[in-house]
Amino acid sequence: MIAIILAALAATASPVPSPGASPVHQYDVLVSAGHEGRPESCPHFPKHKCNLGAAGERQWTPIAADEITRSLRASGLSVAREPADFDGFFEVKAAVFIHFDGSDHPCSTGASIGYHDPGSSAAAKLWRDMYSQYFPFRFMRDNFTVNLRDYYGFRQVHAADGALVIELGEISCPAQRDWLSVRLKPVSDLVADFIRRLIAKK
Repeated sequence: MIAIILAALAATASPVPSPGASPVHQYDVLVSAGHEGRPESCPHFPKHKCNLGAAGERQWTPIAADEITRSLRASGLSVAREPADFDGFFEVKAAVFIHFDGSDHPCSTGASIGYHDPGSSAAAKLWRDMYSQYFPFRFMRDNFTVNLRDYYGFRQVHAADGALVIELGEISCPAQRDWLSVRLKPVSDLVADFIRRLIAKK
């Protein structure tokens, strides 16, 4: 009987990563800056689409991600601050991948949200409710592109309270770019506040 019980327990236990498997990292929050580190990182991550982003996006996403990280760490949260491409798997409460949109038809888009796990829809609603009160331009529907819904980073994270791609606006639109250029810090602090509220609410 004891042997049967032990066998059953072994069958239901969480699998142990095999030697050479990607490490599992545990933090409260993962913050990734879209396109940061490219094109240098591209040869090491052939399965990722090596997209360099909209003009100026690689300069802006690290500024936003660094400020979000600073604010969250000041609150006592542990934060994994990652570039666009990173190794390993992350177990976190919340994950955000920071981006700014670009379009061949300037001013045709705006802010947007992407997520793969249906459980992240509540997090998306909370962010939309917060940012739409502040952002004076267009807000696209959730997952309005395939790349938002199937973002490659989602495969490297399990976020208990939600994992989102957050597009903070379309910087190929002069009006949105000008508005964001003088508000990167307060917009980033709003993202940090969103994450704190999301974790506290859960």
